[in-house]
Amino acid sequence: MTTLTLSRARGPRGLSLFGAETGAMLRLAAPMTMVALVNMAMSVTDTLMAAQFGVAGLAAVAIGSDFYSLVFVFAAGTISGLATLYAAAAEAENTPRLRRLRAAGWLLALLLGALLAPLIWTAPGWLGHLGIPSDLLDQGRNYTRAMATTLLPMLAVAVMRNRLVARERPGAILRVTLGAIPLNAALNRVLMHGVGPWEGLGITGAGVSSLIVACSIAIALSVICLRQGDVGADWRAGRELAEALRLGPPIGVTMLAELGVFLGATLFAARFGPEAAAAHALTLRLAGIVYAVTSGLQQAATVRMARQAEAGDPRWPLRAGVRLGLAAGAVNVALLCTIATPLSRAVFADPATAATAAGLILLLALSEAAAPLGAVAAGLMRGLRDTRVPMLFSLGGNWGVTLPMAVLLAGAGWGVTGLWAALTAGTLAASLLTTLRLRRHRPAAVLHLQT
Repeated sequence: MTTLTLSRARGPRGLSLFGAETGAMLRLAAPMTMVALVNMAMSVTDTLMAAQFGVAGLAAVAIGSDFYSLVFVFAAGTISGLATLYAAAAEAENTPRLRRLRAAGWLLALLLGALLAPLIWTAPGWLGHLGIPSDLLDQGRNYTRAMATTLLPMLAVAVMRNRLVARERPGAILRVTLGAIPLNAALNRVLMHGVGPWEGLGITGAGVSSLIVACSIAIALSVICLRQGDVGADWRAGRELAEALRLGPPIGVTMLAELGVFLGATLFAARFGPEAAAAHALTLRLAGIVYAVTSGLQQAATVRMARQAEAGDPRWPLRAGVRLGLAAGAVNVALLCTIATPLSRAVFADPATAATAAGLILLLALSEAAAPLGAVAAGLMRGLRDTRVPMLFSLGGNWGVTLPMAVLLAGAGWGVTGLWAALTAGTLAASLLTTLRLRRHRPAAVLHLQT
């Protein structure tokens, strides 16, 4: 057991190291933020093109797509535990361990695919027990089955994305993802609406398009990994698989809790009428945009912390991450407060709906005062292999606080505003608890780091 004594670095060298780490984190975060935004753009494209088949077609696609998203978010989060291990091994240039981790990643993807793809495939047969109309499930059955097969190549994509991010090659991921947008739109047009005498597959074409795009992305990332020498696997990877299974599932549950509460909020908002649901929908789209920024910073924080912890000095990613989280929160708050009223008035002709939407956006802005910092703190702790306690904080905040508070405020007549007040309170609680948890990982403050 070796104890490294760490002093607080001051002066030009300390500023230089802090600046270098901040730059490294931003270079990782910016492309991953763009990847998240591009993925959102593809989802919007599918929604708009499905809307051409009427309200029922749009609803059928939305049900299948949202259920697939829930399953995939959990699976992708579980696989993301690989990034911490891979980044540390890459920093140490431990080639044998990298080979075993590659094998562990493929084994994990196969395990998740075997468990979760049948869940999506059979979903139209049992989602009706949750009160979803059977005619919508029947109409979207083939689309949902196409999405079940899409899960398999997307799990392969998740494995390679985590490896490339861990090696700090996010630009390659962004280039591939950007190329997928026009491919997705073109395939949707042909497969959904047909060409020439062929009438197309209707909404099922959107699912088949997603499958083809996912396979194309997987092939492209495979070529990139091959060119960068990130290939080869040692299947004696039982220990590495066990490590990935220890770190990954809490991340998957955390991501599922965060997404699930907002999907549930959409169903809850519909109870308050179409105007309230519309105001909620606008606010939710803005939440998705600011979350993309947060997600990019979180992934960057995980990788940089894993690398620097392996190198023996995690002070700089901790400091850079905290300050970037605070800065992102400040920018998001300022932006949302600035656009809340003018954007709402531009979107909604009805003054009452516009006023409701503006109030919801301001509540979102309040949550953003802490959300980016909490997300970055979670990312930093993932880099230090601390994932279980942050998961409990996420569950406690996003569900333990939000759900009872939403029911209470709805009963008090607050409507959709009460729903967003509950979402804000839950986000703030989870973010603050996670940030406080980071204090136990402050080696620069306690002056000693044991390795």
